[in-house]
Amino acid sequence: MYVSIPTKEKTLWTHSSLIPEENHNQIVALQNAEGSFVNKLSFLDLYLTLEIVNRVKPIANLHLYYRAGIVGAAFLGSRFIASAIYKRSIQSDINKLVDGAPVWEDKYLVPELDKKFFFLDDDNNFQPSLWHHGITSIEKPTRFYRA
Repeated sequence: MYVSIPTKEKTLWTHSSLIPEENHNQIVALQNAEGSFVNKLSFLDLYLTLEIVNRVKPIANLHLYYRAGIVGAAFLGSRFIASAIYKRSIQSDINKLVDGAPVWEDKYLVPELDKKFFFLDDDNNFQPSLWHHGITSIEKPTRFYRA
């Protein structure tokens, strides 16, 4: 899994195979919690929007199509906003977890160690094989991330 690290200059990239396992698990837990956060905020927004649309007299007198449009637009907007808020709030935690990891400015230069030195052996029920395909080194990173 690629991990993006936005900085003031540009976005830096690393891979989960280049950071310690416990840090990787914490990053995955943070990113997986986004859906729950977005769903909770969207549900709250949907409830409040329905209350507003049905109780405020000028809006309640509109046709059903307009009220449905208001509710739908507010619901979709809340999902985008909640996602952006959550990503911004966990970014400092992710930056602390990837402290010291090698980073690259181009996502496509980041080596995936789990794919570089191993391959899935189709003769052995697609298990990872240590008989790699000749790659014995990777391009060294130009810098390491410091939080």
